Amino acid sequence: MLGSAGEKIIIGYDLGDDFSQISYCYLSQGSEVETLSSVAGEECYNIPTVLCKRQGTGQWFFGREALRFAQENPQEAILVEELVSLAAAGEQVQIDGEGYEPVALLTLFMKRSLGLLSMVSAQERIVAMMITCRELSSGLISVLNRTVTGLGLGYTRVYYQSYAESFYHYMIYQPKDLWTYQTVLFDYREDGIHSMRMECNKRTTPIVAYVHQQDYGFPWESSLPETDSLDGDRLQQLDLELLEVLRQECEERLVSSVYLIGEGFGGEWMPRSLKYLCKGRRVFQGVNLYSKGAVYCLLEKHFGSETGREYVFLGQDKLKYNIGMKVLRQGEESYYALLDAGVNWYEARCSCEFYVRRDAAVGLVITPLIAGSVSQVPIVLKELPLGTGAREGGCELARIRMQLYLTGENRLCAELEDLGFGEIRPPAGLRWQQEIICGEEGSGGDSPRALVCVGDYGEESYLLPKLGIRVYCMEELCYCLKENAFLLDPGIMRDELLDFIRKDCQLPGLAQALYPLVHQQGSLSGFVSRILEFVGLYDRGTLEQVEETLRAGSGLSDYEKQKLQADHLTEQKRYEEALKAYDRLLAQIRENQEMEVPVLQELTAGILHNKGVIHARQMCYDRAAELLYQAWEASGGKEDYFADYLAARRMELPEQDYVDLAAQYPDRYRISLELERTLETAEQAFQETPEYKRLAQMKALRAQGEIDAYKEESDRLLQILKEDYRKRSMG
Repeated sequence: MLGSAGEKIIIGYDLGDDFSQISYCYLSQGSEVETLSSVAGEECYNIPTVLCKRQGTGQWFFGREALRFAQENPQEAILVEELVSLAAAGEQVQIDGEGYEPVALLTLFMKRSLGLLSMVSAQERIVAMMITCRELSSGLISVLNRTVTGLGLGYTRVYYQSYAESFYHYMIYQPKDLWTYQTVLFDYREDGIHSMRMECNKRTTPIVAYVHQQDYGFPWESSLPETDSLDGDRLQQLDLELLEVLRQECEERLVSSVYLIGEGFGGEWMPRSLKYLCKGRRVFQGVNLYSKGAVYCLLEKHFGSETGREYVFLGQDKLKYNIGMKVLRQGEESYYALLDAGVNWYEARCSCEFYVRRDAAVGLVITPLIAGSVSQVPIVLKELPLGTGAREGGCELARIRMQLYLTGENRLCAELEDLGFGEIRPPAGLRWQQEIICGEEGSGGDSPRALVCVGDYGEESYLLPKLGIRVYCMEELCYCLKENAFLLDPGIMRDELLDFIRKDCQLPGLAQALYPLVHQQGSLSGFVSRILEFVGLYDRGTLEQVEETLRAGSGLSDYEKQKLQADHLTEQKRYEEALKAYDRLLAQIRENQEMEVPVLQELTAGILHNKGVIHARQMCYDRAAELLYQAWEASGGKEDYFADYLAARRMELPEQDYVDLAAQYPDRYRISLELERTLETAEQAFQETPEYKRLAQMKALRAQGEIDAYKEESDRLLQILKEDYRKRSMG
């Protein structure tokens, strides 16, 4: 019956090498699942999976019409059979002197057969289609994906499943008394009898249903179900052989119902077999169970059912393991589910982001649903550049994106990518891939816990006042608060930060809890501690250290805090910003006539020294030496400052000029000797670094006349240095 205008429809497509079928159901209340007949008014459900080309023309026939044309016009017909196998093999097919891609032929057949739906609905009303095949492999799924793309179904959602899963979905939509115990299906085709026996383990939650499959080399008689051409002895022999197959599946088992699939089971040639089956069992015979089961699966996806929620199917195409990670979630140990058992392995895929510390490792937990022990599989992130903290020149955290998917029934592939840590540490461009065989024994030990992201990763950043660092998420915010606790002041407690937490990080509860601290003059220590405790990035000992740092910092003068902030910019290699900050602070100090002179001298000496260090790092040794000498004088003769002054002159002057300079300070001869030893040690250490080895390789390339390779490596190194300089010089 043709559906009403605009009524949506779902399709179950049984795709086989010998024939195909199409069942359908309207998405309306009380609509029944029906199977499309290729002949109006008859129950001709089987559509032969064949194409036929008329020789010398571009005319193609499909299905029954193709067979009829080939029979009536053998001289003109070019019959193409086993389209699914041809497409899976992938080799070009020669037809009428021309090569055809087998996927294109399969696409043509499916497109023509779907045209039969015009008898019941318009193609644009199809909202979902389930293609079901005897077995699914990664190769066949690739073929089906390409075929579906060629069908041009628009927004129709397309799924795949095996006959076994179609059998399962057909059964769970039948009365429960038909599958109280085991249910057996016998599918009779030219290659023999294929049996499927479904049973349920009601001791699990959810109840696990699985299908045992077996092939029997049963003889094919093309005349069946008609028996006029077969003598009585042959029929009796077939009946006895079938009875033996049935007994192997049903004997000594509680079987509620039996399904005989295929036209060969029709007629009256198997009286003994039927008599055996009908003892205490319900027996059904038909041809369209798989395509109907495919529709029932779509109904389950669309509407769901109580039975579908109570049961999970674990067939050959199903993931039989729950896969997750042990993680820290806001400071508490937790299990983080990634992939759930029961989904098709070829559809199982997930992507997640989390953080790892410098002991970088990720531990997957693989739990079998049927049998076996839980295994823990570590994924080590080699070469991830994590340090011990900003003040030590590194970053101890990295944001990692992980994707999981399967390339086979139990072959899990994990792909991981370093996302860096916001502006604090850019991505290192590192990727890792590891294949894991589910079911194999893992390491058995606990891996370091990954940290689950708290809140969203903001599209817009928040600029932390005075620190000059932009953060995009709560973890980056916590890291900056902890690493720079000595720089913080109540100015960080502002509505703009609450808006970032509420809107960008999607944590309105935390923002609401912080609001009174901002507007009722709460303590800086309480404000920072509330954020750090909520996110759970650090342990109690670290939180106590931060609180102690905040309390100690409350006694520093504004000038001392400003110097610490400028020192922080220097540690981050943001040299131009640091120099400007030092100059502003020097101007303020010199204008202040109320500070005690010793404090003034100490601050001034420290600022001049750090400016000299910056110029030395920029290889401006003459300016560095001037500043370091001024720092030495302002400090009242601090030896460390004089040693740095000598080092700058050592790098600036010719050797004899430096010797003459050092001779002017005979009372500091020991400092000059220590400097020489330090330079010698530094040179030896430099010769072991990757940078020195790269320079040596470049020198060798030039000496060997490999100018192109030398130029390419020089350009690459120069580009790296330019990018590094831009980062350090941005103001």
